[in-house]
Amino acid sequence: MARLMAAFATALILFIPLAHADDTADQIQQLKYEILQIAFDAQGTYDSDDNNPEVRQKLDPLVDQLVALAPKRTEQQKLVDVIGTWYQVWADGPGGQPGQGALADSIWQVVFPEGYYWNVARDQYGQIKNMGYLRGKFTVGDNALSIEFTKAVTNPTWSFAEPTRQAMLAEFGTYDGNPTTFPPGTSPVGKKGTLANVYVDEDIRIVRGGGGDFGVDNAYLYILERD
Repeated sequence: MARLMAAFATALILFIPLAHADDTADQIQQLKYEILQIAFDAQGTYDSDDNNPEVRQKLDPLVDQLVALAPKRTEQQKLVDVIGTWYQVWADGPGGQPGQGALADSIWQVVFPEGYYWNVARDQYGQIKNMGYLRGKFTVGDNALSIEFTKAVTNPTWSFAEPTRQAMLAEFGTYDGNPTTFPPGTSPVGKKGTLANVYVDEDIRIVRGGGGDFGVDNAYLYILERD
């Protein structure tokens, strides 16, 4: 009987951490679902439509809960998951002028292991449609990526090719003959800031950005889904 009780006690000790791990995994999945649901529901026509403080107020506490549940990792440790192509669901980062610019349902970020990424978007200005490509380079810190925008080019027609292919074409110089023109004082090229991947896994990536030329650290929130 004593041996049976000892065996039961050992099994119980082993079961409690497993049960806790399963509960945590379920909570993480639920939070991811809620965050994506809110983000998709709030997606506007243009990226500037997403700059809604009420949506941000809904998302911030859910993101904080998700980050608290996830295992702690440095930015370097997260990088293996960050590399790849991401579809932007919602973001309140610096957008274009209201009623024009990047279409909110057609924005991607393609991150390459060599230390750069391309933002790819379908743009519309009245009847004019084009593809916008914005290149950023990054260096990895403990808790954030230090970024600098280095190039902005345009394809004068919409493309429906895979975003990864489009980003590679931009990197190889295909669109260098079409540098993007910006109103005076609004070009992002040369600007520096930070991006902190506060949560990333096989499904979802949540980024807080800002700092440097973009003002307060973590001022902006980006919700992305694996493409």
